[in-house]
Amino acid sequence: MLNKTRLLLGLTLTLITSGSLYAQTLTVNIKNFQFQPSNLSIDQGDTVQWVNQDSSTHTSTSDHSLWDSKNLSQAGTFTRSFDKPGKFTYHCAIHPGMKATVIIRTAEQTQIKIGKDIIASLPKQLPITLKLAGQNADQVYRGSYLVNAQGACADCHSCPTYAAGHNPYQGQPKQFNAQSYLAGGRAFGPFISANITPDESGKPAGITLAQFKDLLRTGHDPDVPGNILQVMPWPIYGMMSDRDLDAIYAYLSAIPKATQPLASACP
Repeated sequence: MLNKTRLLLGLTLTLITSGSLYAQTLTVNIKNFQFQPSNLSIDQGDTVQWVNQDSSTHTSTSDHSLWDSKNLSQAGTFTRSFDKPGKFTYHCAIHPGMKATVIIRTAEQTQIKIGKDIIASLPKQLPITLKLAGQNADQVYRGSYLVNAQGACADCHSCPTYAAGHNPYQGQPKQFNAQSYLAGGRAFGPFISANITPDESGKPAGITLAQFKDLLRTGHDPDVPGNILQVMPWPIYGMMSDRDLDAIYAYLSAIPKATQPLASACP
């Protein structure tokens, strides 16, 4: 069975409590007496800019007095940043029939979206198919965010990390190596990174969720009773919440099983 001293080598998680990784400015065009789009979903910290493309004067006015652009003539603009999650409705004070909504995702909703985009968006950053049957899809996608966008797990547990022709360090478009994704095999001194893909029973690296959490909370090696792991920084990982660990485990359970390459074959 796997030596759990190398189970999560390289899984360095620093949880981000803010929303978007990159704050953006998104545009709502006021055109043909409509707000376009009429329903806009954004991340915390993003900015919305309203641009009046009509010859008539309009406003962007919150239904709950949170903002008011005042009169916007043709080509007039108004911007506002949104730092709190929620659903915010607004209208044109001059033409009350013009209505629209801005939805600000929570930090967790943003993490779920990023985690899903890593798998599903085109061009794909990680061309794998997740096994979502019987799983909470949002939990799995949040796990994708924690493992891929924060944990850098593939740096130690994929060999090579990136697909041929897709190494961003060589100025190429980024794409993770799907063939041996998280299958381990990379040498770190006397240690070889473990295959943390699901075993035949579907358990990541062959351990249960309870063992996974206990390993991170206490450092106790499930294979060697009384042995406290000295390599993995479990005192840091142990500070993560149960929800975080549940999401990581769910994601690792949903990825394809892969065969560990020989360390000698890893660059």
